[in-house]
Amino acid sequence: MTVERPGLRLLITMNLGFWGVQIGNGLQLANASAIFESLGADVSQLPLLWLGAPLMGLLVQPIVGELSDRTVSPWGKRQPYFLGGALLGAVGLVALPWAANLTQAVALYWLLQLALNISIAPSRPFVGDLLPPRYLTWGYAIQGFCIGLGAICAAGLPWLLGHLLHLKPAAEATSTGVPAVIGGAYMVGAVLCLGSTLGTFWTVNEPPPQQSTAELALKPEAEALNPIQAIAQAMTSLPPMMRQLAGVQALTWAGVYCIFLYLPNAIARNILGAANRDSLSYAHGVEWAGLCTAFYNLVCLGVSFLIPMLSRRWGRVTTHATCLMAGALGLLSLLLVHDRYSILLSMVGVGIAWASILSIPYSLLMDDLPENQSGVYMGLFNGFVTLPQIAMSLGFGWVMRNLLHGNRLSALALGGILLGLSALLMLRVPEPIVLRETESESPSGSLAAEADRALDNKVLSP
Repeated sequence: MTVERPGLRLLITMNLGFWGVQIGNGLQLANASAIFESLGADVSQLPLLWLGAPLMGLLVQPIVGELSDRTVSPWGKRQPYFLGGALLGAVGLVALPWAANLTQAVALYWLLQLALNISIAPSRPFVGDLLPPRYLTWGYAIQGFCIGLGAICAAGLPWLLGHLLHLKPAAEATSTGVPAVIGGAYMVGAVLCLGSTLGTFWTVNEPPPQQSTAELALKPEAEALNPIQAIAQAMTSLPPMMRQLAGVQALTWAGVYCIFLYLPNAIARNILGAANRDSLSYAHGVEWAGLCTAFYNLVCLGVSFLIPMLSRRWGRVTTHATCLMAGALGLLSLLLVHDRYSILLSMVGVGIAWASILSIPYSLLMDDLPENQSGVYMGLFNGFVTLPQIAMSLGFGWVMRNLLHGNRLSALALGGILLGLSALLMLRVPEPIVLRETESESPSGSLAAEADRALDNKVLSP
């Protein structure tokens, strides 16, 4: 059910909804802690409150992936989950900033995480369903671009609303203590999340599965398995590439989680020298950290389009290992940085790694998956992303207190070491052999227009 020669138009429209979902994800990554603290949460409680994200990813994505593998509907097998998750996510985005107390905020946060994971779970196999192996790197590179662009849009929405609509940034602007500009950003994010998903839903038609409904009905033993049984069965027969990438992903995402947890405060306190959380220099440091986050996502945007070309030249394994090492050096170089502008140079390495982390592992794995089980295996693969985050949330506090003595910059350096180890481990993964096209046949090459015309009657809706 793949499209043999996809054009750039398809690569964009099939990932449009994914971009909207990433705006919602970016908003909660940037603002959930501030909302919790405004409602009375202690800073020591934040890691446990954040457990909703990795736990929902661990539980929801395999189940939704497995269900989507065997869904047969007029709208395809993946898109009903895109739309359902986006609808639920829009509700969560609108409601979360207006929670009256911490209990409501945590419940809505978990609801939002449930919705986002319902939408994200089928997005990876959706690319594999539509694209042949030689275009998978392009498909997942566009997804990486969408994640970076979504993060930048989420980071920029409060600033944009504050300047265009003159919404007040002060916490007193709302009765709940959440800044009005943050509440407005969440509402705009809800519109973009749902609207972009509807755009994909209306413009991309999933081709019919290779097996018809009648053929599926001839296999009652497979249909008799409930999702939990099917997931357990899949866990006993993981594809070779998935097993080889497991350690790489675990080390990678443990390192990435160090960035999520400690980058803003490390920049403000350890690099720029803010005395305490109440000082003006601390506020300016956190603002600069937000700019640094936007900057490495901007680097991710540009590198995403280079990943397919680098992969053709060096191979995906070598490209990914090199990008991971760039991220490791970027984080370790922060130990030598003492001014704000030099931090941006370090963020270049982080952005290079981020672009590869979001694309190449999924491209490699998709080559090795049976089409009728790609959803469940992609969901299980997400466990190598979420389990390190859960472990870090539960246990890294002890490491910070007893080994790193509360030094956030040391935590980022540890994240760099973990990325470096994952790069070395990546070099042990064998490079798969995939039929490749010439440069002129790439989705952005001279045949793109011809490919788009060929797709009009196949995949893209009029």
